[in-house]
Amino acid sequence: MNVAKRTDNLVTRGGAEDIRLRAAPESWDPETREMDLVWSTGADVTRSDWGGSRWVERLSMDPKHIRTERLDLGAPLLDSHKSYGAANVIGSVIPGSVRIEGGLGIARVRLTDAEDVASTVRKIVDGSIRNISVGYRIHAEEVSARDGEIEIRTATDWEPHEISVVPVPADARAQIRELERTTA
Repeated sequence: MNVAKRTDNLVTRGGAEDIRLRAAPESWDPETREMDLVWSTGADVTRSDWGGSRWVERLSMDPKHIRTERLDLGAPLLDSHKSYGAANVIGSVIPGSVRIEGGLGIARVRLTDAEDVASTVRKIVDGSIRNISVGYRIHAEEVSARDGEIEIRTATDWEPHEISVVPVPADARAQIRELERTTA
């Protein structure tokens, strides 16, 4: 197996080329307008470029490989990675809530009560929209391939910078976060 390291500070993943994960309507708290998200499981996702080249992208979930500071300072929760206007912000990450737990990237977000995005927020709260996607930048990756097999690119230094609500996930292993419930 050939293993190579590549460092490229200009590689950015987002939009249609990012990891998509599920939101957790079961964790919705209507009083605080907060809910928990799983923003990455590190699952393999097959990618391709305009030239037809294909590879498997894998995000390392080793906490030492993820620069979470930007996300944990209160990154935006966007509608489908639309970062070109404030009207596309449907919430934000609650500062200090980002963590890596059991190989999952988890955060708590607060949804806005702004009228201009009320329809999108309602779809999240009622469970119609359950998929979440993380926008990120890869700073370094390891590339490995066996002869005749598809190349695997493992991000070993990457930085999530936003979370988005999206209609279709790429990461089928993403799990819904639920609040622990107790009965009296």
